[in-house]
Amino acid sequence: MKFSYDHHQSLGYLAGLASRLLNNRLAMRFQEAGIDMTAEQWGALLVLLNGDAMTQGQLGEQLGLEKSSVSRLTDGLEKRGWIVRVRDPEDSRKKLVSPTQEARKTATRCEAIARAVLSEAQQNMTDEQQRICQSHLSLVITNLRGLT
Repeated sequence: MKFSYDHHQSLGYLAGLASRLLNNRLAMRFQEAGIDMTAEQWGALLVLLNGDAMTQGQLGEQLGLEKSSVSRLTDGLEKRGWIVRVRDPEDSRKKLVSPTQEARKTATRCEAIARAVLSEAQQNMTDEQQRICQSHLSLVITNLRGLT
């Protein structure tokens, strides 16, 4: 029995495949540059570098990750010296995560690499096509976050 649903054309399949290919390309380019960082770690660092110190729970919410995944992610970042965890002065049961100066230096190199990978991924797309693609993906994300 054959199904009429063509998963190769579904938004979930295409978005997931694009995400994996981008993440793999980014990680490969980081490795080639001698930077021991995954695409997921880069995403977490960007959130931290562009915001204030936050709890692991808040970081997980922004990244859409489960508690255990955030814990592994922050452990890896801390091990590499890219984040520090300090007690929250308002609630000593919580720890706040913030980027280190080393993370800021590394991020400068990573940003150039990430921009190059995005440029490769978006070649042959007009600025308008890029804007529309971003807008549609943002809408999907908003819709899905609204369901949880």
